Amino acid sequence: MTFPFLSEFLSRFPGMAFQESARWADYTSMGAGLSEFFLAEPATMDELSQLVDFLREKRIGICPLGDGTNLIGSDRPIERVVIRLGGEFRHCSVSGTEVMAGGGCRFSSMIATAAAAGLGGAAGLSGIPGTIGGALRMNAGANGIETADFLRSVEYLIPETGTLVHYVSRREEWSYRTSPLPENGIFVRAVFEFKRVEAEQEKRLLASERERRSRVTPKGRSAGSVFRNPSGSLSAGFLLEKAGCGSMKQGGLLVSPEHANWIVNFEKNVSESDCTALAMSMAYRVKGASGAGLKTELRFVNMNMKQRIDAVSAPLKILLLKGGTSAEREVSLISGSAVAEALRKAGHEVEEYDIKELKVTEAMRRADVVYPVLHGGFGEDGRLQKLLEDAGIKFVGSPSKACVDIMDKITSKKIMEANGIRTPKSLVVTDVSAPFPEEMGLPLIVKPPKEGSTFGLTLVTDRSQWREALELSFRHGAPALVEEYIKGVEATVGLLDGRPLPLIEIRYPGALYDYDAKYTHAHGETEYICPPTGISEKAQKEAQDFALRFYNAVGARDMLRVDVIVSEKDDSVWVLEGNGLPGCTPSSLLPKAAQTAGISFPEMCSRMARAAAER
Repeated sequence: MTFPFLSEFLSRFPGMAFQESARWADYTSMGAGLSEFFLAEPATMDELSQLVDFLREKRIGICPLGDGTNLIGSDRPIERVVIRLGGEFRHCSVSGTEVMAGGGCRFSSMIATAAAAGLGGAAGLSGIPGTIGGALRMNAGANGIETADFLRSVEYLIPETGTLVHYVSRREEWSYRTSPLPENGIFVRAVFEFKRVEAEQEKRLLASERERRSRVTPKGRSAGSVFRNPSGSLSAGFLLEKAGCGSMKQGGLLVSPEHANWIVNFEKNVSESDCTALAMSMAYRVKGASGAGLKTELRFVNMNMKQRIDAVSAPLKILLLKGGTSAEREVSLISGSAVAEALRKAGHEVEEYDIKELKVTEAMRRADVVYPVLHGGFGEDGRLQKLLEDAGIKFVGSPSKACVDIMDKITSKKIMEANGIRTPKSLVVTDVSAPFPEEMGLPLIVKPPKEGSTFGLTLVTDRSQWREALELSFRHGAPALVEEYIKGVEATVGLLDGRPLPLIEIRYPGALYDYDAKYTHAHGETEYICPPTGISEKAQKEAQDFALRFYNAVGARDMLRVDVIVSEKDDSVWVLEGNGLPGCTPSSLLPKAAQTAGISFPEMCSRMARAAAER
């Protein structure tokens, strides 16, 4: 880079170290970025202040540089001066239980200095590379502790004004990989406080952490973790590995086969554009595999590159609907809270709304996607979905027509029969005083055709129960659906995005898989066995085939759960009904089947939200 004011710079700062044609490969851990740049290294606070004033006078921008441990340089010349703190900014000193460290001091050196003075508690952070300034900017953390846990105050310079700001740290203002400090600040010094420890023991802890780091850190030049974890329980490395990102290549860069959240460089010079393209490809794969929202931990000289990477799998703004007004309201509240937490673990922004009235709200319009977790009533019978469709709002789950047909068990059975799906014979009763259907025989199932969670369902084993069974069903609306009873093993088939999941065999203590067996367990616990142990491979395959056939015939989308009975008489599979918005409580079936298929609950929910947002 040709610095236009070089002669004046030399005159005003005769003792300041500088390079007119510095290279990113020499000043960053990754070594990415092909352009040259002008580098100045002030050694004192006076030099730094005067340099900042000089550059502001010349209207030249500033690019602060620490040790470049997570920085990606530029392929194009930058119209800024890179400032790297040297001299006094590279030192630290101890006073009582406090350590004052310059912004250019290596973070590991500060921890080691504290340990030598009998101060500690932060050994888990000792392997963090880079300088104090870099650790402050991203609230670097490891082993369950963070930089902010020990920080007491920071001084930073605002380049635009030359103002030196003293910030007293408040722990609640800091969060995972997030700092309240300004992006444009030059961190000149910080004060940390540690507890008194036995010096030799602390040194052993530091050595142990160095040894651990050497074992888990991939070989080659790297900028460290490419993406931050979406949550404490869902790591970016796990998602990247599962998405098959290990060993991906771009130019001279390679995603580490040992740690899929690291890009390594075994060459001298690699480009910023290759690093950006590779990180974008990684994020794209994760979005397709799990739907999770990833944000990069890499810092770029050209921050628009970071924005391009983050945009690939940017977290969604999701409005989750729960509650409703049906008989299944309480189940929906529990399911909704569980789904909301799962979506947050996958990195998304979630607002929960207890919906009690069928109308479009501004929050629905603002959201990237609406996620209904409603059972029964307007949330499941297609009315809500039709409302959202008419308003042009994207939502998770089947379209309104499919919801109507899935919710109505009478219509569902007609669709099954028309598509060669074996289902128990049935009849529709429109009058609560209807006589017992002699042609059906005993036992019988009587149930309302538009309720879930087995509300209003009765197993009729004697003619004397007929009238009471009808009355119970009619309390939930007319007509009643009467089915022949198939004795056998009950199971359910979950489908995600049109792909059948492993069956769940359901072993319940009573005669029916009723509300108690599902949720309250007053008569004993229900067993959910996945994969099944009491259902033949042949029957499992037939159940999955029937479930997929129904999914396609009804026009379902995103998810469906299909309940079946495997006859103990001849191992035949009989499809009972579908559920377009299955429950998502801890004991619910779709998440259990997904887990068996290797899909975690956060991934399952995130994949459906992402699919809806991209329709």
